[in-house]
Parts: sequence; structure tokens; C-alpha cells
Amino acid sequence: MGNRNNEIIELSLPVNAAYVSAARLTASSIVNRLGFGIDEIEDVKAAVSEACTLLIKLIPTDSVQYFKVCFEPGEQSITVRIRAEQGFPFVPDEGEMSLMVIRALMDTVEITRSGNGAEMRMVKWHSKREFL
Repeated sequence: MGNRNNEIIELSLPVNAAYVSAARLTASSIVNRLGFGIDEIEDVKAAVSEACTLLIKLIPTDSVQYFKVCFEPGEQSITVRIRAEQGFPFVPDEGEMSLMVIRALMDTVEITRSGNGAEMRMVKWHSKREFL
């Protein structure tokens, strides 16, 4: 299927809940193409939706116009990074229900801070279960 290291898909979306579905549909298409199972696809779609909605909720009104969702396919995984433009620090409270849901759906969830910004990085590994 070729080298996936250079197949990075990046969406720049307006800070508007109406566009969360675009990120969700893109996530579904990418993980389906990678051969993930139905349950894994649903987990990624739900996590992307929760993360985008959380970011939109945390951004102060009129401070940021766009946010980015970056999909990085791996050989056995998908990495999704979500961050706001203009370095808005995406730093949800650890007790936030959406963050707990995201952590339950994805294998790895990290929030990294750099300078005046932050991003959420989520990874889902393909289990490749075989049924007899």
C-alpha cells in the first residue's frame, strides 16, 4: 500500500460545531481504509467527535477562528492530533467527562503543551483480531 509515513491528512475547520461531522467522516474514511474493524472505526469516530466538541467548548468566543485535525496513518495505528490555530492552549480539566470518554475509546491520549499552545494527541492501534 506504500509508505504511510508521508500520508498525513490535515483539516482546518471553523470553530463551529456544525463542522465536527466533517472531522468525524474523515476519521471514518481513513480508519476504514487502514482496515480497522467496525468497533475500532466507531471508537475513533466517537473520540474525534468528542475531542473536537471539547475544543470548541473550551475556546473563548471570538479568540480563534479555526482548529486543525491532523490524521497520521501508521502501519497498525492511526494518530489524531487536534489543536487550535493561533496557539490557543487546548488544556481540558482532567475531570472533564469528554476527556474520560476519549481516554476510554483510544489507546493513548496525551495533551502536550509548547509555548503558548497545546494539542491533544490520540492513538488507536488496530487489533487485527481473527475469528475462527
